[in-house]
Amino acid sequence: YERSTSPTIDRLAEQGVFFENTFSTSPYTTPSHASLLTGRYPHEHGAQWITRRPILNDRYPTLPEVLRARGYRTAAFSANRFWFTREQGLGRGFIHFEDNFHSPGDMAVRTFYGRKFEEFILRRLVDDYPWRQQARNINNSVMRWLERNPDEPFFAFLNYFDVHDPYLPPQPYRSEFSALENPGGIVNSYQNRHNPQLTPQELQNEIDAYDGAISYVDDHIAQLLAEIKRLGLGDNLLVIITSDHGEAFGEHGSVLHPNSVYREEIQVPLILWHPGAIPAGVQVSPPVTNAALPATIMDLISQGEQNPFPIQSLTPLWKDLKTHPELPLPLAEMEHWPWMPEGSPSSHGAMRSLISSEYHYIEHETLGTELYEWQKDPLESRNLADNPEGQAIIDWLKGFLELGRVH
Repeated sequence: YERSTSPTIDRLAEQGVFFENTFSTSPYTTPSHASLLTGRYPHEHGAQWITRRPILNDRYPTLPEVLRARGYRTAAFSANRFWFTREQGLGRGFIHFEDNFHSPGDMAVRTFYGRKFEEFILRRLVDDYPWRQQARNINNSVMRWLERNPDEPFFAFLNYFDVHDPYLPPQPYRSEFSALENPGGIVNSYQNRHNPQLTPQELQNEIDAYDGAISYVDDHIAQLLAEIKRLGLGDNLLVIITSDHGEAFGEHGSVLHPNSVYREEIQVPLILWHPGAIPAGVQVSPPVTNAALPATIMDLISQGEQNPFPIQSLTPLWKDLKTHPELPLPLAEMEHWPWMPEGSPSSHGAMRSLISSEYHYIEHETLGTELYEWQKDPLESRNLADNPEGQAIIDWLKGFLELGRVH
């Protein structure tokens, strides 16, 4: 990227293993988080859009449950009060879970009159989610938790919410990449502005504010790592940086997420950093799924016992760079979400996709199939599904789904 939005994350990538082509299991927070915790795809773990408040079932073990049984202190810190919460079943295995659920403001909004107040009055007075927690609050909570018992092994899951619409990072970050004092703010799912008509300059203003939000989080990751080191916990620290989904900025006519399973909404970063245990400067290019992280973590800390998570660990990809093992093709899924804007594929039905090293196959229950050479056509603008060569590739990729070869 031409802008220096993430120097800390970039440094971790240079000092660790950077997966260049990582894909989320879903373009939406709850199913993706459930995959990060269970190592399963949405059709397995069940945290999908069946209702507007998806719930994770207890069919499969979670990573924090497994780590807790091995003697780890486990904690989650969620800045996203609505989509990553204990009440959705995502707290299973966490000894400590901070999701702002019992704050006075949150309790008030959850009452009948509180919901009406938010719907008819509060949304007209404020632009931002009233329950949003900034990165500095998340960091403070993490450090308070770590300081209480720094001598035991720990697993901490941090959900930052700053790089999420509406893009309103605090100053000086909001204007860091813009000549305007307060760029962004038009795109706003809290105000139900899911797909506003934007001029090219207004779209650029949203990107500028988004980039400022990335810079804000990047600085706070640096501060958190410095505080952990100050506490004496930096010598045997595994850091994993990823995301639950991507974000659209006009590609395929949409902004935000979860509109589709196009690349801009499901491709995410993935970095593993553990000096002395993970090699530095390794870049892995084959496409991988972020649902492989539980198996990867257990592979890194286990002593040869059977891995409880089914998707293959990613460790062989950096241990043998010359002969990459054959991994399952990343699968992304999205249920029908009829309340999305008319132009969003998700408003017309469910969809799923598979990604190979060359092709991205998308099938939609009402809109048909699509195929893109995503490496050569990163904007996915040339659908190859209608030519004979494309149809042969579709048949090949469809076979993986029909045979259940996604693990």
